[in-house]
Amino acid sequence: MSDVPARAKARFRTVASEAAIPIDADDLLALARRYADQGMYDESIHVYEMAEKLKPGSIALRINLAHVRDLKRDAEASRFVSVRHQVSAERSRDEIDAAQYVGLAQYYMARDETTKAIELLEIAKFKTPNNPRPFEILGRLYYSQGVWESAHEEISRARKLNPFDRGLAEIAGRIEFELKNLEASLDSFIDSFLLATDQKGESTESVRRMINTLKRILNIETKELNARIKTRVENLQVCTERLEFRKESLFRLDSRKDLKEIVQKISKAAEKRDDLNTISAELRKLGIFQHMKDEQIFRLSRFARVEGFFTGDYVFHAEDRSMDFYVVKEGRIEIRKDTPFGPQILGELTQDQIYGEMNFIDRTQRSSDAVAFEPSACYIFSFSALDQMMDEDKEMAVGLHWAFWRSLSEKVRDANEQLKLFFQEDAKRGSGRKRAEGKREMQQVTVKSEDKVDLFKERGLSAAEMKLLATFSSEERFREGSTMFREGEKGDKLYIVLDGRVRISKFIPGVGEEALAVLDRGDFFGEMALIDEKARSADAKAHEGDATVLSIDRATLNEILSMDPHASLQFLNLLCRMISRRLREINDKIVQWKYMSGGF
Repeated sequence: MSDVPARAKARFRTVASEAAIPIDADDLLALARRYADQGMYDESIHVYEMAEKLKPGSIALRINLAHVRDLKRDAEASRFVSVRHQVSAERSRDEIDAAQYVGLAQYYMARDETTKAIELLEIAKFKTPNNPRPFEILGRLYYSQGVWESAHEEISRARKLNPFDRGLAEIAGRIEFELKNLEASLDSFIDSFLLATDQKGESTESVRRMINTLKRILNIETKELNARIKTRVENLQVCTERLEFRKESLFRLDSRKDLKEIVQKISKAAEKRDDLNTISAELRKLGIFQHMKDEQIFRLSRFARVEGFFTGDYVFHAEDRSMDFYVVKEGRIEIRKDTPFGPQILGELTQDQIYGEMNFIDRTQRSSDAVAFEPSACYIFSFSALDQMMDEDKEMAVGLHWAFWRSLSEKVRDANEQLKLFFQEDAKRGSGRKRAEGKREMQQVTVKSEDKVDLFKERGLSAAEMKLLATFSSEERFREGSTMFREGEKGDKLYIVLDGRVRISKFIPGVGEEALAVLDRGDFFGEMALIDEKARSADAKAHEGDATVLSIDRATLNEILSMDPHASLQFLNLLCRMISRRLREINDKIVQWKYMSGGF
């Protein structure tokens, strides 16, 4: 046993003696120089530092160590510059490619080859994921097709990359509106207004209009709206302050997207294109749009979708704030109003008839319900998208308002006829008052041209319209109670109240005369007979004093409507708003008279 520790002890001495072998500093210096020559600067620095411990205070050694450290810094800087140039070159190639893909995509969009355009824009996004331009163009393309979710995704990404583009903010507001995100929609429209360089000019008119519309829908007071605007100002200021910090990251290369997702989007775009062609062909066949051009029908179809309804389904409810309008594709839709005594049917709509247009025109809440009387399908036209399109295309807006005018005129005539039905039993028994023969006491008068212009200016007409109406309108004065026209007569003029008041009334058998509306200065009447060439549906009389009116015959009206689209649109919009208001009033009377007649 004594041999074992002896052997271990001897072994320990051997190792110790080997570790004590002296290291020559000159050998370390030679090794350090070889490492430096081979570009192994870290290793060279480490060996020099070992040698420095063996020869402390050596000036030559310190000079050599400092020299190697300089070489290391130069080599690292050179590698950094090389990598930077390489990344920059790759990024430049991607940016050039992306710009070319975007340009070619816009070419295909102009030719309406949207599937190719989407493919190229997706590749441009793939190449430059921090460039807002491809996202914006793709978002606008989806917007033009009414694909709101996809448009929202692309425009949201573009806004994150470029929060200072007022056009992006406006289209974001319209997309949020279509998706019923009304709070977000208002914020986006406020951003667009704040980013505008001319906040009181025509360029912001549609944005201001949408802000006011959303203010009414959300029931926001002016004080609350101002606070909201202040918050959006602060938000834009934060974005401005962050801009400096984001400069370098804006063009950072992010991870690439899966190509499978691009293929899916292309396929979806092709399906959307097929649907668009189908709807466009169907709309072209509708009588209500026969006056519109093919290209206008195609643009209109982009914002139309078809939705089916089962019997009893509500299309919309009274007091809804939706502003879309509808066209019956098939089936039957009832317009009705709930009363304490049960529902009152105001109208029935079948294929090729418009409804919901009153809200599209006057931007207020629904006044009645729309319910499917049987399994039905309807075209639904999006308010926000069409509102912008009509701002951009006045001829399109004129075509739509012409369709609205015709539709509203038919509804007013139908509503007037309903009034006769409530007192049929009295009429059969011969009870009640008989219709008196009206007197027509009219004289031609002369009104100063400036007085006419003042009237038209009050109604918001353009300078061209004012001049035309003042030149071609005739002035007529009617004595109190005098008849201007009677129900059943052929209509060949529309009238504008210049002075006094006019009563629009209807003779109800068994009851007598019932006033439908009392019109004041600037109000139009008698226009329905000019659009549908049917007989007058009511009487018009001077009310509580003499009345002076301006009359415009069919030929002059046609001349007005053949003017430039902007002027025609103002005139038609005014007519549509007035007839829409009249229809609401008559519908209210139908409910009242139903109650009076004991019909509930």
